[in-house]
Amino acid sequence: MEDKTKRNIKTAVKVTGLALGATYLVMRHIAKKQYPKSVYADQPEEQNPMQGRKVVFKEDTNDPVNADGKQGHLEAIANSTHIPTFYEKYVKRGFDIGLSFCGLVVLAPVYVATAIAIKKDDQGPVFFRQKRVAQNKGYFELLKFRSMSVNTPNLLFIKGEKMAKTA
Repeated sequence: MEDKTKRNIKTAVKVTGLALGATYLVMRHIAKKQYPKSVYADQPEEQNPMQGRKVVFKEDTNDPVNADGKQGHLEAIANSTHIPTFYEKYVKRGFDIGLSFCGLVVLAPVYVATAIAIKKDDQGPVFFRQKRVAQNKGYFELLKFRSMSVNTPNLLFIKGEKMAKTA
């Protein structure tokens, strides 16, 4: 290869690395700023009362059937004594961040195409927000691509019967 081609490749690699690094730092800053909002830190009534507790499932035929098809509820039996190891706290988290970032970069064109298709199909929002239970039984907010029309009625299914949700 010519020296000029080698220099162009080195320059392209450096610029790409700097751009990806800057993107990572900006996104990390935004995520840290948004974190309290995503875990409902400012809404105590929305927080999980089982957070930080050790729980067991108690079967009870008086309770309604849950999503697993079982009747029962969770009961807190003690405070959690789990202390994360170095691997859990740093190594695994580093792998998670690195692989997630690489996945976002590689799949960005697919995400853009999906967002355009959703917007073209229906004029509602592209993303759907959903409350999920986190690792230590706290809540966090998850963003997903919306797959249903905004005009779809909000329905409940109870024992095979379709009922309109009143609340």
